[in-house]
Amino acid sequence: MKKTELMKFLILLIFPLSLFGQKEMFTVFYNVENLFDTINNPEKNDDEFLPYSEKKWDSNKYNKKLENIAMVLENINPKGLPNLIGLCEVENKKVVEDLIYSSQLKQKKYDIVHKDSPDKRGIDCALIFDENFELIMTDFIEVVIPESKKPTRDILYAKLKYENDFLHVFVNHWPSRWGGREKTEHRRVAAAKTLRNYIDKNIKKSKNIIVMGDLNDTPYDVSIEKVLLNDNYINHMTSESLKDKGSYNYRGDWSFIDQIITSKNFLNKKVISYECGVFMEDWIMYKNKEGDLYPSRTYGGNNWYGGYSDHLPIYYKMILN
Repeated sequence: MKKTELMKFLILLIFPLSLFGQKEMFTVFYNVENLFDTINNPEKNDDEFLPYSEKKWDSNKYNKKLENIAMVLENINPKGLPNLIGLCEVENKKVVEDLIYSSQLKQKKYDIVHKDSPDKRGIDCALIFDENFELIMTDFIEVVIPESKKPTRDILYAKLKYENDFLHVFVNHWPSRWGGREKTEHRRVAAAKTLRNYIDKNIKKSKNIIVMGDLNDTPYDVSIEKVLLNDNYINHMTSESLKDKGSYNYRGDWSFIDQIITSKNFLNKKVISYECGVFMEDWIMYKNKEGDLYPSRTYGGNNWYGGYSDHLPIYYKMILN
């Protein structure tokens, strides 16, 4: 390390960013894999996660799951808790409230955006935001799949005020690849078209947009590269620093089906630097008999592992003036 670089590092280490008039905005997206409560909802197919089910999902396991997710969010940023957190696979608003009131997160004044989606299993998207933001409006965008009677998750939209800027935040959980990637591609294309049309119609100049979610496609698949995005966006999961990494491991193959995307002019005048990454600490990983690493899951079938999720959380950090 050169002498000048060493000096800059030591100065930043000793003096907080705030002394230089700089701030950090830290955004996380996390598919938390089946964060269900233990109470039966007769309108949803949640029977798999009840005390009398084969999984024997009880309050002890639920509280352990909450503790694990909170531990990840507490440790993902060495400088403090995240400012924005997008989640998917949460059953209802109550489980998100239980999460933000956990011992690890309760010191932060978080608020929540959530609505029960039409998904038959009852898994929804949610947005958690701290006191730096003011909620202006929300919308929950229906995704209609052609020739399908099976409803899927809504796309969550929140318009937030940050200082003198307005941010447009979208949290997604697109249809899965269950049944085969090619056979189900049209479902994710439908989700991408829905989101793109909404942005084009409702957000002028595509300014200050952040799209996050489990898109169930990689950044180079048709739904994202050809349908959703154009030259006005940056998909941060294509960063060279993330080469050979991923948020999800399918049969030994890592990929970023979880993504954070921003408009190129996202807080353009304020951004000094940014960094994106995936949280991949040893303690949230599992090594199989062949020595391959996977995210440490809550269950394997009906076997309780007591882990975190089958996905890894991703993040996007900005240093702002």
